[in-house]
Amino acid sequence: MKVIEELEGLVSSKWGVVTSLISLIKLEARLAGLSIVPLLLNLFVLFIVLTTVWLTAMVMLGYGILHLYGSGMIAISSVLLINIVALAILIKYLTFNLKKMSFEKTRHYFSSNQEPDDHEQKAADFGDSSDGRNLAVSPETSK
Repeated sequence: MKVIEELEGLVSSKWGVVTSLISLIKLEARLAGLSIVPLLLNLFVLFIVLTTVWLTAMVMLGYGILHLYGSGMIAISSVLLINIVALAILIKYLTFNLKKMSFEKTRHYFSSNQEPDDHEQKAADFGDSSDGRNLAVSPETSK
């Protein structure tokens, strides 16, 4: 009879832990739901402030160039050129980051139909390469 009582105590304690964990998960989900709206609002306001600062800086730059050269067309053209150069730099940086995230080597590895045998698992040896190619090499070629 003592074993049954101990088993009943063990099951009830485990059940208590599970119910506590479920209630904790529910509370965390509710807290995350409550904090997402202020986060989005903060990001939106940050975007507005950054846009306003950028617009003010460009107006001040254009006004300075207008007084420096005395021509409105030169001021507008130079501010437009500065913005186009900044846009080109940002697009180049964005494409660089997207290419870095593309996981080209991983897609190539999984698209190849070479499956390791059940009794012999092949591990990848990661080596450094100056141009970023051939980073994952099979153990036979690395020896």
